[in-house]
Amino acid sequence: MKSGFIDLIGKARKNRGEKFRHQLYIFAVCLGISVFIWSLVRLSRDYFYTVSYRIHYANLPSNLRLTGYSDSILTVSIRIQGFDYFTEEFIHSRNPKYTVSLRKIKVHNDDGKITGYLATEEIGKEIKSQMNFQTEVYMVFPDTLFFDLERTVPKKVQRVSARPASLATPVRDSLHFNKIK
Repeated sequence: MKSGFIDLIGKARKNRGEKFRHQLYIFAVCLGISVFIWSLVRLSRDYFYTVSYRIHYANLPSNLRLTGYSDSILTVSIRIQGFDYFTEEFIHSRNPKYTVSLRKIKVHNDDGKITGYLATEEIGKEIKSQMNFQTEVYMVFPDTLFFDLERTVPKKVQRVSARPASLATPVRDSLHFNKIK
């Protein structure tokens, strides 16, 4: 079988006539048209695309400090059309990051332990609005982000009185070096 394949390649390499070149040209054009139509059909379909965003937290209220959080990755599943899927998959960055604002965090105080949570549905809508094409957010995982918080105590700044005049003027010491002969 291997020698039959080599013979076939050898026959194809032989100089054929004008008719063979014309048929080959027609075949190549038909193949190109069929690939183009196939790709249009495939790119017009809807796909479900999952993107994992690394989360960076910002805008925490000034009287609170973040001590722990439940997740550092937010997974968003979107419904997207084929051409947009192609550009998302092969052109855009592989490690997308997203900054989550903690301004709207809901805080609970249970026996001195401060916890908070934030629903991620709004975050999915914000991510959708930042994309350049029409998409529909299908699912956001996790559906809620949980936080461990603690209250910060404002630092009191002590006022330092003016320095005495003797400390304000610099003291100059001189060093003497003797040459060794």
